[in-house]
Amino acid sequence: MNIDLPSLAEQRRIIFSKNVEKSCEALRKNLSAPHFPALAEEDTKAYSDRHLRTEAEGWEAPAPELVCALFEEFKATFEAYNSDRKLAELLGLQTSGDRRIRTFKNGERPVPYGLWRRFLVLTGRVNQEIIPVMGFFDGCQKG
Repeated sequence: MNIDLPSLAEQRRIIFSKNVEKSCEALRKNLSAPHFPALAEEDTKAYSDRHLRTEAEGWEAPAPELVCALFEEFKATFEAYNSDRKLAELLGLQTSGDRRIRTFKNGERPVPYGLWRRFLVLTGRVNQEIIPVMGFFDGCQKG
């Protein structure tokens, strides 16, 4: 009995293709997220748009007042994330996450780009960046 199997490279490409389709479906699903009116008392128009830019476009960390207003607005909107600890976990902060969230809100330290970008994507303020695949290389691959 002879069973023809695709090469490992082709199997990886098939799995990659299926995962791309899952990702596309997740992006399409994002389009049906609910819309919420602004709750923030902070006038966001008083700030530049630099906090919405990518690093390549000249991103600047948002003002602490804006961080505080938008974080509090999110916590007030979503019961499941109604504390700094829960918001920190959502944003990927594991160690002392609630403390770190407070340092961003009070201006003790600027919010890092990656964390802020994730928050902007979660709140529909910016699109997710799609990183092009430059090629498929053997080794160090998951799966």
